[in-house]
Amino acid sequence: MNEETESSGFMIDSDEKAEWAIRKIKEAQDEHDRLIDLIDRELEKLDSRREEIEKRLESDTAFLKGQLMSYMRGVKCKESKTQDSYQLLSGKLIRKKPAVDYEVDAEALTKWLNDNGREDLVQIVAKPKWGDFKKLLAGDAESGAVVIAGTGEAVDGVKAVETPEKFNIKFN
Repeated sequence: MNEETESSGFMIDSDEKAEWAIRKIKEAQDEHDRLIDLIDRELEKLDSRREEIEKRLESDTAFLKGQLMSYMRGVKCKESKTQDSYQLLSGKLIRKKPAVDYEVDAEALTKWLNDNGREDLVQIVAKPKWGDFKKLLAGDAESGAVVIAGTGEAVDGVKAVETPEKFNIKFN
């Protein structure tokens, strides 16, 4: 469909025209999908190329970086708790000191804390069971008011909003 068809007063008023419209939409969707697939394939190629370039940089600089690390061990560096550094005219050599980091399995840790009497270190997050609560509600999108359907009790923290009409086509 184009602007010419849209401005010519074209109307779908028969099954034949509806079928034609669905075919036109399907053609546009197929073209869209073809182009998106093409983009995805090109992105895969670019990602692969990026990896190659990253590996080449590592390969091209590994020897010199190793030499600079060795050099740094023989000079007086500025030291801090987490790193040593050595300033040169063209840049700064920085050696990060080893540190301990942690990978956390939140579920297992929470269980361990509870089992070992350390509930003070467990964060409890209270949130509504929205799926269950929503079934109890009645709302008025015009005013935004929400009440519990059975009792008429007003509910704070929830506003009724109207969702726009949606139209979709399922292709065979």
